[in-house]
Amino acid sequence: MSMQPGSTMKPISIHIPQALQAFTVPLGSFLEKNTQYDRLVCSAFVFAPATCRRHDTHRSSKATTPPRLLLLRRSSTDTAFPSLWEVPGGSIDKDDPSILHGLAREVFEETGLRLTRFVRLVGEAIKWTTAEVEGIANKSNDIKWLKFSFEIEVAEVRGASETDQDVEKYLRSLPVDLDPLEHQGYAWVTEKEVRAFYEEGLRMAIVSKEQAGKMLEAFESRKV
Repeated sequence: MSMQPGSTMKPISIHIPQALQAFTVPLGSFLEKNTQYDRLVCSAFVFAPATCRRHDTHRSSKATTPPRLLLLRRSSTDTAFPSLWEVPGGSIDKDDPSILHGLAREVFEETGLRLTRFVRLVGEAIKWTTAEVEGIANKSNDIKWLKFSFEIEVAEVRGASETDQDVEKYLRSLPVDLDPLEHQGYAWVTEKEVRAFYEEGLRMAIVSKEQAGKMLEAFESRKV
């Protein structure tokens, strides 16, 4: 399937597994069937090295480097969660050809990385309610949100595992291109670093403990 998240991108082929075909519909179609929700948000878990597959013959038997997850640091002037850390993602728009197109667009806009494969849905959807948002008509004046999280692969991150020393150099070379209006920095973090925040509130200030928990779910999914 060919998808082009942004007009400045060359179209690339993106693999969508059968299990995620339900997300190949436009936002309007999805909300028509799920009338209890008003807005849909998706987030992306990008790992380096890319997803380890049981039958990947290109993997080295000596690979011991722990995977790193891409986090973005929100702008210091952001009205919501300034300077906190999160994974790429955002709201799906009515003009996006499908839900998955919308996430590919968000990833490219926020990082410059080109999505090539949807790996899996990570855990259960997250639901919450907020006060009325401009441009959304709702009789109760409450906006009901739904958020799905996906592990993805991008063209710029290869799957071959490296030594610790090589990985650090490799990660620094990756072309993560941030939108300065949204994010001020990025980092590739280990499961240990995320768990330290989740269990003890240490190190990186992640947007919420709930999001940190979802990150840990993504790390666990790769071990199956």
